Amino acid sequence: MTAWKKLEDIRAAFFDVDGTLVSLEQNCEPESTKEALRRLRANGIMPFLSTGRPKYTLQPLDLGGFVAFVTINGQYCYTRERVLYKNPLNGHDVATVVGQVRQGLYPALFQEAERCYASDHSSRVRDMEHFANQSYPEGDLQWVLDGDVYQINAYVYPGEEQQILDATDDLKVTRWTDKFVDVMPKHGGKSLGVLRMFDLFGLRPEETICFGDGENDLGMFGVCGTSVAMGNAYDLVKRHADHVTDDVDHDGIYNACVRLGLI
Repeated sequence: MTAWKKLEDIRAAFFDVDGTLVSLEQNCEPESTKEALRRLRANGIMPFLSTGRPKYTLQPLDLGGFVAFVTINGQYCYTRERVLYKNPLNGHDVATVVGQVRQGLYPALFQEAERCYASDHSSRVRDMEHFANQSYPEGDLQWVLDGDVYQINAYVYPGEEQQILDATDDLKVTRWTDKFVDVMPKHGGKSLGVLRMFDLFGLRPEETICFGDGENDLGMFGVCGTSVAMGNAYDLVKRHADHVTDDVDHDGIYNACVRLGLI
């Protein structure tokens, strides 16, 4: 980690959602976070969303000030005008995961561009619904095989994800909670979506800052000029960050922006 100091020439800030913008305890954006975003915009700094969520689960958030969106961990990226990039999972690997789900090895949530659905409503799925304050419809696994799936949430506890990696060729997993892993393309991730935003908006790495708390944010940390881990982040994430701020429920984003002279 480096010492806090005023940053010059920052033009863009990329924000994770769960555990970063949104409190996992309160399931909403702290007022201090909303104020930080308002002040960033007033100071000419463009806010971008960079999340593992698909766009149809973002409605509870105030999205009016964000200029573009890196969603589904970089697999589906868009501005208010158009889709910039989409990268569905390899169909053979998806079929392998469906086979494991059918065997009862674990339940899963499948995320398409316009909908998501769970394989069942077993205790692990219900636990996640409660944790995320979401309700997932149950879907037909044949839908998974017939359409494009951009990400899978596999409800496996730490260590159990190896069965997915051992059976597939082009997938990787990241974790930001003990309850599940995000399953995405081996060469995918938030970094690819963020880099597309760099190209579209003419951004240099040193003009960017990012905020996150989960393993899926590490790629973003690697391409942005400055990275800030939330106080509630995994220890691994903190070790890879330039700065560690307070947790999301104790004004972490606002305090970091003040310490870095952004607001």
